[in-house]
Amino acid sequence: MNDRTDDELDRLLAALPLEEPPAELRSSILAATVQRVPAEPIDPWEASAWGLLLALAAWLVPHFSDLNGVIATIDRVAFTLAQPATLIWLTVGIATAVAISAISDFSPRIHLARKGH
Repeated sequence: MNDRTDDELDRLLAALPLEEPPAELRSSILAATVQRVPAEPIDPWEASAWGLLLALAAWLVPHFSDLNGVIATIDRVAFTLAQPATLIWLTVGIATAVAISAISDFSPRIHLARKGH
């Protein structure tokens, strides 16, 4: 075994010729760990789709006891969605939502990045 003390080992380690770390090493480590914005658990379109499905299910629940009521409700919904005015308003609403979410000030990712402010 070696009978060297910790002080001697520290001195020998300090005397080793080591390369300097890259200039941006600390900032890249911080950016990859501490400052990283966590990913969203689900995409916004998935949340919207699930919300729509749950709303439709909750709306149809009272009609489940009567099959004719379910068919009549689906028929009314299909008729309403097939109307030109309804299609135009749906298109305008979806286009507006997409346009607003494309603006960086309304993006949820920007707010997550500014969490400390």
